[in-house]
Amino acid sequence: MDAIVTESVIFTLLSERRLGPKLHGVFSGGRIEEYIPARPLLTKELSEPALSMKIAEKMAAIHSMDVPLSKEPNWLWKTMGKWLKTVKEERLTGHSTGKNDEEQRVIKQLKAVDFDKEIEWLKKFIATVDSPVVFCHNDMQEGNILLLEDVLPHLDEEVSTIYVQAYDVDTPRSSKENNHTKMAQYSGPLMTYEDANTSDSVSSHISDSGEPKLVLIDFEYCAYNYRGFDIANHFQEWGYDYTNPEHPFYFENQENCPTLEQKEIFIKEYLKHYNSNVCDDKDVGPSIDDVNHLLSEVEAFALASHLFWSLWSIVNASKSQIPFGYWEYALSRLDTYLRLKHEMIKKDKYGFPQKRKICEVDI
Repeated sequence: MDAIVTESVIFTLLSERRLGPKLHGVFSGGRIEEYIPARPLLTKELSEPALSMKIAEKMAAIHSMDVPLSKEPNWLWKTMGKWLKTVKEERLTGHSTGKNDEEQRVIKQLKAVDFDKEIEWLKKFIATVDSPVVFCHNDMQEGNILLLEDVLPHLDEEVSTIYVQAYDVDTPRSSKENNHTKMAQYSGPLMTYEDANTSDSVSSHISDSGEPKLVLIDFEYCAYNYRGFDIANHFQEWGYDYTNPEHPFYFENQENCPTLEQKEIFIKEYLKHYNSNVCDDKDVGPSIDDVNHLLSEVEAFALASHLFWSLWSIVNASKSQIPFGYWEYALSRLDTYLRLKHEMIKKDKYGFPQKRKICEVDI
């Protein structure tokens, strides 16, 4: 119940700041939200410059918020700890078996991993990373970013169409499970993989000011967290497309993850808006050092993103009724985590990159 109250508070605050849909009311089983004529972004659209810069602006706005919640960065570790307990007690026990030979092979590989040890290593590693704690969305992937239609003005009508959101106490939702399940929340027919690759262009959703109109949804993972996680997590989603109509219901394309140049453009736009929101001097732009520091945060927290969603996927492997290749997805994210961990360890003989020095000469 605490999670429901927290989510409602967050939803209300984001609604008031025009970052999410309007809230029309709440009741014991859920809430009544504004119905928005829009569609979720496509994975391939995350890399479009106009959209990427707008997403950076939206993320900066959320990170600038002062929300009446605990500001300790405990959410990441508490969530992973809770999932790990479920994984050890229920999902990866000796009785866990797959539906076929391939699934059994994947489960066997996952059982060979000491997740306790990996989380402990990750905690020590993250402790070496200087990343500010801010209010984060924590799941800013394409399915949670709506591109508004031009038919109706957003957030300006006195009375808007409503959408009833029922609470699910047991299982947090995620667009990763199956993007087409979210399509029922917006106007238009169900989107298939073919639709996703022949859909209307972004230009049809450009406002008079020349900018795309975006609104964020799904705030159940919102919490105070390291900013590096939120940005790194978004970048990792460039490499996963959840519109595959066949098992495992996603495509993995790591080569689609942002290049260094694309990361720098996003980070510069993010820092520009974040500094404008929180600093007295609104005209101060990000320095090269600021950009490089955030790049190093993102590189480090990419590991946390992959281990986090690997555990999430294992937990949902036998719990969720939504068709999705949970076991395969868990192994995919875990393999990437282990590869990135190996690359990080090679950077320093102790396994942890050194913190950036404040000056070149130690005092």
